[in-house]
Amino acid sequence: MGKFKKFVFPSATLLFSLWFSVVFALGIVIGYFSTYIFDIKITKKEKIKMARFNIGKWRLHIHHWLMGAIAFLICWMAGVLGLIPVVILGFAGGVMAHDLHLDKNWHKIIMKKE
Repeated sequence: MGKFKKFVFPSATLLFSLWFSVVFALGIVIGYFSTYIFDIKITKKEKIKMARFNIGKWRLHIHHWLMGAIAFLICWMAGVLGLIPVVILGFAGGVMAHDLHLDKNWHKIIMKKE
């Protein structure tokens, strides 16, 4: 299932987004690969633990996909989602897809500290 997930899901997403809009798909590709490069060059090399907060006995990890989903929700609720360029929406989608695709712990948001 691992190889299937790593190939079929991104391919299907990219093909669907190409059908929707070439500019949106371009944004997804740029967002995905810029996050990939940032992750390798900055985060892993410098050992930066981004968006992790300790709250008492708990640790809160705000993942890329969660930040993007919250941003989309806020823009939608504010009624400005339609004003945002399609390439920017695709870029945000690419950042979210990177996290969902490569982070094995994407579902762990609130964890008890050890």
